Amino acid sequence: MTIEEKKIEIISKVVDLDDDKLIDAVNALLKDRHEQPSPKAGWGKKMINHIASDFDDFIPPGFNQ
Repeated sequence: MTIEEKKIEIISKVVDLDDDKLIDAVNALLKDRHEQPSPKAGWGKKMINHIASDFDDFIPPGFNQ
C-alpha cells in the first residue's frame, strides 16, 4: 500500500466519524505533531559523559576515512 493510498484510507475514516470526542482526539494528535519544536544546537549537551580514548582506532569494514 502506497503512502497516498494510506492517506486516502485514513481520510475516508475521519470523514465517516460521528463521535465528537474522536474528532477532537484526531485533531489534537495532528496539531501536536506539527507544533513539536525542532532540535536545536546544544540540546544534547552532557548526554555523553565519556568517550573512550581508542574511539577512533577501529574503523568498521565498509567505512572510509
